[in-house]
Amino acid sequence: MAGLILNSPNDIAKPIYALPSVLEVIKNNYFTWKSWANFGSEGDLPILNKYNYQVLTEGKQISIPNTGLTVSTFVLSHVKPYESTAFLVGNKNNYVLYLGDTGADEVERSTQLEKLWTAVAEKIKAGQLKAIFIEVSFDNSIPDKSLFGHLTPKLLMQELNVLNNKSAGLLKNTSIYVTHIKPCTTCEINIKKEIAAGNTLGLSILYPEQGKPIVLK
Repeated sequence: MAGLILNSPNDIAKPIYALPSVLEVIKNNYFTWKSWANFGSEGDLPILNKYNYQVLTEGKQISIPNTGLTVSTFVLSHVKPYESTAFLVGNKNNYVLYLGDTGADEVERSTQLEKLWTAVAEKIKAGQLKAIFIEVSFDNSIPDKSLFGHLTPKLLMQELNVLNNKSAGLLKNTSIYVTHIKPCTTCEINIKKEIAAGNTLGLSILYPEQGKPIVLK
């Protein structure tokens, strides 16, 4: 959002796709004359209409014009009352799943990840889900009450075990990319060690690096 706001005066027109709750936050707190300028397509007058708000419906696949891509959206548990989002992006029969801030079902007392794993399990079985990008913000030393809708290595592996069971043990064929590691002094070191120790399924767990392309098979 910071990058979008900073570049908005000189940016080109484009759509913003999001769940209704997310668009409301953008409209009422960011692109509003109360705090910046309304570059959106709704809200405070005058409406500059540079960014056209496109409402996504959970679980419904839509086509993104002029790209050849499709996207399906799933709600994730985060810090109440805010919703986070998972995007299943498709190109023909190849898919990538990208999760935003992610609270574990056990901690959040929800079934949001359970529903997501059920939705993507068949694509894993068919060899169509090429990669999952999922956050791990904190190491295992952080208590559940202080996670605020984020994952630890322990919770990550717990959720991936659920997904592996739903996908007939074939999750090892899908690359798992860990994102959103908090920038404390030892966070990345601890998280990588704890994930390696907990990876009893032998999953392909990787860490994206800024500026380095990711090539999916």
